[in-house]
Amino acid sequence: MRAALAGALVALTALVLGVPSAAGTAGTTTAPAIATPAIATSKNATAANAAPYLVGAGMYDITGAAAETGAFGYAAQQEMTGLHTRLYSRAFVVGDPATGKRVVFVSADLGAIFPSIKTGVVRQLQQRFGSAYTDANVMITATHTHVATSGLAYETLYQIAGADSTGAGFDQRNLDTVVGGIVESVARAHANLEPGDVALASGELSGATKNRSTPAYRANKDAANYRSDVNTTMTQLNLTSASGTPIGVVNWFATHPTQFSLKTTQISADAKGYAQYTFGRRMGQDPSKNKTFVAAFANSDTGDVVSTRGNSFSAPGYEGLPNDYRNAEIDGSRQFDRASRLWNDGGTPLKGGVDSRSRWVDFGGYTVDAAYTQGEGPKKLCVPARGFSFAAGGENGPSNIPGIYEGMTKGSFSVTDAFNQVDRSPLGSLVRGTLGAFALAFQDPCQAEKPVLLATGALGWVSTTLQVQLFRIGDLAIVSMPGEPTTMAGRRLRETVRAELAGSGVTNVVIAGLANGYAGYITTREEYATQHYEGASTEFGPHELGAFRQEAAKLASAMREGRPVTDDRQPSTSRGLGTQRPGVVLDDKPAGQTFGQVLVQPKDTYARGETAVATFRGGHPKNDYRTGGTFLRIQRLEGSTWVNHLDDADWDTSFIWKREGASYSRTTVEWRIGAETPAGTYRIVQTGDWKDGWTGRVTPYTGTSQQFTVR
Repeated sequence: MRAALAGALVALTALVLGVPSAAGTAGTTTAPAIATPAIATSKNATAANAAPYLVGAGMYDITGAAAETGAFGYAAQQEMTGLHTRLYSRAFVVGDPATGKRVVFVSADLGAIFPSIKTGVVRQLQQRFGSAYTDANVMITATHTHVATSGLAYETLYQIAGADSTGAGFDQRNLDTVVGGIVESVARAHANLEPGDVALASGELSGATKNRSTPAYRANKDAANYRSDVNTTMTQLNLTSASGTPIGVVNWFATHPTQFSLKTTQISADAKGYAQYTFGRRMGQDPSKNKTFVAAFANSDTGDVVSTRGNSFSAPGYEGLPNDYRNAEIDGSRQFDRASRLWNDGGTPLKGGVDSRSRWVDFGGYTVDAAYTQGEGPKKLCVPARGFSFAAGGENGPSNIPGIYEGMTKGSFSVTDAFNQVDRSPLGSLVRGTLGAFALAFQDPCQAEKPVLLATGALGWVSTTLQVQLFRIGDLAIVSMPGEPTTMAGRRLRETVRAELAGSGVTNVVIAGLANGYAGYITTREEYATQHYEGASTEFGPHELGAFRQEAAKLASAMREGRPVTDDRQPSTSRGLGTQRPGVVLDDKPAGQTFGQVLVQPKDTYARGETAVATFRGGHPKNDYRTGGTFLRIQRLEGSTWVNHLDDADWDTSFIWKREGASYSRTTVEWRIGAETPAGTYRIVQTGDWKDGWTGRVTPYTGTSQQFTVR
């Protein structure tokens, strides 16, 4: 432990925030084959004048810095050193020609969405499109990959969670890239609007996920009423033009995309990224085009759900293969396979209007009515705080901090206990005693069973203003939640909205998790009482879910009755305490070398299944993010012409950056040669930019390897 208590607390927070994946034994199970079904590339045409909706889709690059930046998800001070896949924003606009109303759903390859992103996007959209897009009809969600760009939040707690190895946790340039990219994806979808159909399909995807917090789940009074302890339903929208041309697909399936571990240092869209990439390629998706098919695999009520395919660093019982690429491919292929069948089945065309409601709600001191407190009468929400079991991490990735474990409630231990029934070690007692002494002043009776470890609200590290939002597209209602609802919390939220909209034509309700903001986890009252990781990470106390249900019911009632709603207040635009890492000062190279020079050539010949590698004298990737471009190309010789085969948006490539000394950069391109790669002659190209320390000028360079054969 660090000498200073404040330093220890910050280090502890950075270690365990999010969904940790701590030390465990890598699995050695055999990987199943990846299913790759055919996808129908055309649909039955509908007469344009009979098409019930206007539909449009668009996507754009939001990758940001590829090196010397943090990642949001594991809170392990990961120092990213390159790029596995580019990250994208995928936007879908659905409009009602009869009323002129429209909604925008965005799925972004990020760990979480923060108010800084939502407000920035809406502000720029209104500058470009006037009143067409607002807080109410734009919903922005994250896929929840844990190895994506960070530095995006104004809230101090999430700046700490996304900090790099230097402790820098905010990056305005990353934020600008994400906001700008989301805006561009919406603008493309807007420009692509045309008459079309939206069909709803749903089906079971069993065996792909499991509940990582079963003791908490089983505490729910209605747990026995359900055959599964996870939400196994994939809900999907298939979008086609009136002429039958496929426009896009978006689905919601609850899981934690954590197939890349906290040891990963290349930015990646993880398993949902693999599913999106595979579906998109089958449909001819091209991110560089203003109009292209768009495939989005969004997230839902993911709080206590993990893939049965863990990562190379998961705890025993949750482990995956030692190869995280394969872990992500296997998990992603399961989602891709189910989505493909839902696409080919067609689904049921949605009918009815398009509408939206939203409120920025101040949850500070918020009163939850008795109808939503499970018999406890009217209750006020608490000042946000994290409990001791927050520091324990989830079962799939425990922090293994001595003396800290899941289920630490006020009734089971005291913060000053010398010993307890789980950890009787002197070190564990010391850890509890030290942390307990620091936290003693922040204990809050409002938090009921939760012994407070980190007083996030009292410290001003989190916001109490969050957005709750409701969309309607015909028969379907989409409820956004600014966090991670557990399986049972999701069920109760859906039922609340379904009951409120009964008789209005809505028959299906889906939860869009990690939307518009982030406040940790959302658990049921019973789960909260057990104080497992998820309950200890439920910021506003035992009745937080009741508050969200109450707000969702208000939005549904207002939508049903055609009433407007008003915000409590807008979120803060204060930047918090996070520091920003300095930019690139200069790039240099050894005497006699040139930028782009090949330092290590690939071998002359490779077989499919091997990895081709070339290393170059490069520049810092922060000089130019190459948004919409690439740091690499794999080129194939066709006749006498070199043709681009893959780039850094493709799953089988990686761009790796390494600092040498103070100002040298060594860049490596890896190509994992797939089984379907055509035999032939190839070469590796690395493109980048170097900065002159005297003039500040940034100049592009290109390096090209020798050719080699794939057989």
